[in-house]
Amino acid sequence: MKNLLTILFLCCCNVIFAQNYRIGDVYTAPDGSRGIVYYLHPDGSGGWVVALNDASTGCAWGDASDVPGLANQSPSYIQQLLNDTAGYTNTQTLRLYQNNDNYAAGVVDFDNGWVLPSPAQLSMLFGQLPFIASAITAAGGTEPDSTSGLYWCSAERNNTKAYTLSFGVNTFSGYLNGTNKTDFCHVRAVRSFSFYENIDASYLWNTGDTTPGITVTPTQTTTYTVTVSTSGGCADTVEQTIVVNSVTSETFYDAVCQDEPYIGNGFSLSEDETSTPGMIVRTRTEDVNGCPATYTLELTVNTVPHTYVEQFACGSYEWNGQTYTQSGDYTVAYPTIGGCDSVVTLHLTIGPTPEVVITTIDTICVGNEVTLQAQILNSNALLPKFPVAIGDILCTDNSIVKPTDWPVVGKTAKGVVFYVDNTGEHGWAMHLQDQTTSVKWGDSQIDIPDVTTVTLDDITNDMEGYSNTQSIRATGAAQSYPAAWAVDFENGWYLPAAGQLSHMVYLIMFVNPTLILVEGQPLPIDGSFKYWSSTETGANFAVQIDHSNKAWGYNKQTGGARVRSICSF
Repeated sequence: MKNLLTILFLCCCNVIFAQNYRIGDVYTAPDGSRGIVYYLHPDGSGGWVVALNDASTGCAWGDASDVPGLANQSPSYIQQLLNDTAGYTNTQTLRLYQNNDNYAAGVVDFDNGWVLPSPAQLSMLFGQLPFIASAITAAGGTEPDSTSGLYWCSAERNNTKAYTLSFGVNTFSGYLNGTNKTDFCHVRAVRSFSFYENIDASYLWNTGDTTPGITVTPTQTTTYTVTVSTSGGCADTVEQTIVVNSVTSETFYDAVCQDEPYIGNGFSLSEDETSTPGMIVRTRTEDVNGCPATYTLELTVNTVPHTYVEQFACGSYEWNGQTYTQSGDYTVAYPTIGGCDSVVTLHLTIGPTPEVVITTIDTICVGNEVTLQAQILNSNALLPKFPVAIGDILCTDNSIVKPTDWPVVGKTAKGVVFYVDNTGEHGWAMHLQDQTTSVKWGDSQIDIPDVTTVTLDDITNDMEGYSNTQSIRATGAAQSYPAAWAVDFENGWYLPAAGQLSHMVYLIMFVNPTLILVEGQPLPIDGSFKYWSSTETGANFAVQIDHSNKAWGYNKQTGGARVRSICSF
C-alpha cells in the first residue's frame, strides 16, 4: 500500500473574520443587533458602540432608594463624573438590585452586551454625535431626541437622584444634571467591543495549498513551508524538513557600496544591479549529492555617506548581526565596507507576528506516512493594525505614536490627538501647553467677515477654527485680537472653533494621561477655567467654554480666559 504524508495546521484559538473599525462604522454584535462605533480605545483593544435607536423613550431610573454597591457621585466638578466609564458594572449592579424590567437598566438588552451608559460613555457619545449622526440614520436608526432630550446615565447622585445628560438643542446641551429617579427620561444603550472578537488567519503552503492540512508523498528530503498571515498584514513562515536524504541551505549576509560590482559567496552582481541602495536578495540552487542545496544572499547596498533604510518586520528583525525586537532608529558606522566609508540608519517598525511551530517526527522511510501539525502559540499576534485614536501622540515629524510605545528614539511630541475622522488617519490634535492663561478675545462692535457667527442654540456646531483664525488675524494685529495671535498660526496651530473646543474639553479624561506622559500641561480638572474659541455670537461677543463644558457668549473685551491652540493632521 502506498502511504501518504499528511500535514495538518491547528490553530489554538477560534478564528472567524477580522474587522478594523473606524469611528462611524456599523458594528454587528454576535446576536445580530447593530450599532455605530463612536469611540476607539487608544491602545487599539476595542471601543464603544451606540445602539441605532432608543431602548426607551420614557422610563424611570428607579425608586427613591440608595443602590448598594453603586457609589454616589458628587456634582462638584463635571470632570469627576467623566472618570466613570463602568457602564457594564453599573448596569449589572442595578439589574441585580432593582430586578425591574421597566427601569432604565432593565430595558437594555444586557444579556447580549448592551448596557446603560456611564457618564463618561454618554458624554463621549454627545461629543461624537456631530460626527456619527449621519451614520446612525444611514443605518436605519434615529438620532437621540433633541426636543426633551434627557437621557439616563447608570450613575446615581444620591438616594433620590440619578444623572441625566441633555441632548436637547439649548444652552444646557451636554450638561450632566441630577434628576429625580422616578422621572421619565430616554434610554440609549451602548456596548463595548473588542478586536479580539473576530480574528482571521490564512494559510499558504509552499505546495500552493491554502488549507490547514495537506497530504504529500515525499521521495527525497523535502522542506515543507507554511506561511500564516493575520488580518493585520503580518505573517510568520515556518518550515519542516522530512529527512529522506541530505539537503543543504544557507544564508549569507554581506554589504557593498552603491554602484560597485559584487563577487562573493558564489554570487556575482553587476554595477547596474547595485545602483539602488537598500537590500538585495538573491537565491541560487546547486545539486549536492543528488539533492538541491539552496543558498541565499542578503546584500546591503550602502550609499555614501549615509544610507537610510526603512524596514517593517513582524516580531523581530536581524540586522548587522543583532536581533531587534523594538521599533526605532538604529545607526551603525561602517568605516570600510566594500571599500567605502558609510553610515547606515535603519528605521525599523516591529509589528506583531504569529508564533508558529510544527510538531512531527522528522525522519521516515520512503513512502511512509507522517503527520505534521502547525500551531499558533500567541493569539494576540492575530490583532489587526490599529488606526489613529484619541489620546495618541502627534510628533514633530507628523508621525503618530501610541502612548504604550512612548518614548520612541528620535521622536519629539508635538500634540495630543483628540479627534479622528472616519479614515482613521486624519483629525485634530491639541497643543501640549496653554498659549496664555489670561487674555481678551479682541475688539468689540466688529463683526468679522468670514468668522462663523452662531446663535446660543447651535454654539457647538462650528468646526471651522482654521478659517476663523485666519480671518481674525487678517482683520487686525495682535494688540486688537490677542487670542488669535497667541497661536503659532504660521506652523499650523489655530484657535479652535466652539465645536472643536467643546469636543476637546469633553475628552479631558482621555487626553490628560497622555499630556502627563509627554510632560505637557494637562487640562484643568477642577476649579473654574475658561477657554476662548474662534467663534462669534455677534459683534460684541465670542464663545468661551468653561470648566463644566458650558458654551457661552462672552464680551470680547473680557480678560481672564485661556488659549489652547489645536492643529489638523
